[in-house]
Amino acid sequence: MKERQAEHQDGWASRVGLILAVASGAIGLGNFLRFPGQAAQNGGGAFMVPYIISFLLLGIPVCLAEWTMGRMGGKHGHSTPFIFREYLKGFPLKLSGTIGVMIPVMIYVYYVFIESWCLAYAYYFLTGQMTLSATTRDGMTKEASSFFMTLTGAGENGSSFQSPIIIFFLLCVLFNFLLVYRGLSKGLEAFAKIAMPLMGICATIILVRVLTIPGIEAGLAVMWNPDWSKLTEPKVWISAAGQIFFSLSTGFGIALVFSSFLKKKDDVVLSSLSSASINEFAEVVFGGMITIPVAFLFLGIQATSFGTFGMGFIALPSVFGMMPGGNFFGGLWFLVLFLAAITSSVTMLQPGILFLEEGYRIGRRKSSLLLFLFTFVLCLPIVYFNKDFAALDIADFYIGTIMIYILASIQIFIFVFKIGVNRGEKDANEGSLIPFPKLIKFVLKYITPWFLLFIFVSFCYINLPEYLDKMNPEVMGQIAENNGQNVEDAKTKALIARSVVIGLILIYGFIYFLVSKALENRKDKVVSE
Repeated sequence: MKERQAEHQDGWASRVGLILAVASGAIGLGNFLRFPGQAAQNGGGAFMVPYIISFLLLGIPVCLAEWTMGRMGGKHGHSTPFIFREYLKGFPLKLSGTIGVMIPVMIYVYYVFIESWCLAYAYYFLTGQMTLSATTRDGMTKEASSFFMTLTGAGENGSSFQSPIIIFFLLCVLFNFLLVYRGLSKGLEAFAKIAMPLMGICATIILVRVLTIPGIEAGLAVMWNPDWSKLTEPKVWISAAGQIFFSLSTGFGIALVFSSFLKKKDDVVLSSLSSASINEFAEVVFGGMITIPVAFLFLGIQATSFGTFGMGFIALPSVFGMMPGGNFFGGLWFLVLFLAAITSSVTMLQPGILFLEEGYRIGRRKSSLLLFLFTFVLCLPIVYFNKDFAALDIADFYIGTIMIYILASIQIFIFVFKIGVNRGEKDANEGSLIPFPKLIKFVLKYITPWFLLFIFVSFCYINLPEYLDKMNPEVMGQIAENNGQNVEDAKTKALIARSVVIGLILIYGFIYFLVSKALENRKDKVVSE
């Protein structure tokens, strides 16, 4: 009984804590790894033009809509299916509620594995075990690549279970659930208040070190001197809009859930804008001014050939290997990545915990244990089938991209066409420290829904055929044969990809069943304001 009473009293101890918690959920590996990789491959400074436009047309409007909708629907509960009861019913409610529960939980399933890489690199750098003996630039990157592939088990399926990475993975899983078990205010909020300032201090130290490297202006020029010709490429605009979704965690449904704890007297406008601003500051200042300049300074134009993982775990370790005091600064950098990752992963678990607590009246202790077992079992195939990151790549595409776009579209269309922008603005202004921006109101009414739809359709048009082919053993085998690669390996990866998609469909069906039962069990439940 005491546990149940405690869970209903759980919430945010302060507005600052809420802002830091939401910002910490948004500030993650997308800021420090994905953003630099996207910018490097899409024209450097030119990428900032569609990026800023997407931030104004998608990022801020969706953030404001999420926070407002969360507070409005909070009287029904604090998990996505119950929040959506304010706006939907029947099949659309079950469909949307299931997506809202599934996205953060399933992203956590593979995100926590990447998080363990960051912890491992921090450990190896700080203990002096990350030493690259090569004397040439190419030799250094080759050595760093070999270390990365061996550590993560990406060279062969199952090899991650024989690698030290499995220890770091288990430590990350344990730490995440210890924080979740403590609840919002004592767990996530308390940790965010420590982790966010620490992350900022460490990142600032590294930034100062980078800016004092002789010749760094040449690296900075790559980031901040635009290649305007890139703006004519549709891929650059789609990549920029996609990056906004990743960096702000819009479409994850996390801000929707967290803001549901707010009352009418609590601010949503300034809070949502503040969390978005903190995230963008971290991304552009720390991600843009550390990773890209230093990578280009030490590696030259070769830096553009590294993808997201390559930039973070191959290019940068090579850079730190060439830099005086590289072990210290490398360890500090990967500590920043680990803190960014774990603050994000902890927030991803909260919607699932809240759903079990509300939908099935399960106390935090039992709901934490159930979610721990559920996610841990699902993590194991991602960790095991890790050759060339096959399982992780497919899961990230369908959950971390496609479903995020779908949930963001559902939220924005509800806000614009179901609630109505005028009503949404009026509700958002209650208790807010600043008024709902008139410009954003106009953008929400006439631009955001259609811009979002256009970006989503364009993204699917460009990328979906490739990922459908990745599930076809015959197609992938033929491509491998044409490229002189191992045909059987290609077919195996295709079968893994197909299995991951089938697994995701089955998991969706299972969560849909749970959501349907939960909604039926608590038809008349309304949380008092």
